[in-house]
Amino acid sequence: MDHFINMVEAQSKLAELVGRVKDSGQHYILRRHDQPVAVLIGMEEYQRLQAGAAGSPLSPTLRRRQEALVAEVSRLEARLGDPVEGLAALLSRLPSDEDPFWAAAQEVR
Repeated sequence: MDHFINMVEAQSKLAELVGRVKDSGQHYILRRHDQPVAVLIGMEEYQRLQAGAAGSPLSPTLRRRQEALVAEVSRLEARLGDPVEGLAALLSRLPSDEDPFWAAAQEVR
């Protein structure tokens, strides 16, 4: 949740604000003459934003999970083969449109 604070108050409470940002993940929008001029955020949030700016919108935790899932897909593909080729082989074994039963089954849909 964002909290608004003017620059004079923020200056006098900087250590306290930094502690709140670090410990509870609060965000502070700093104002000067009632206009927002800066944001005080925690380091983890900053790093996540930097990673997003570098092309990855995922947090480090989600990026690690994504990498683990991609590795698992690679292992399964190595063990079971290419899923596209497997699906093509399966579809090639379906009865032709000339098969009377298959034609009747398609009409029911």
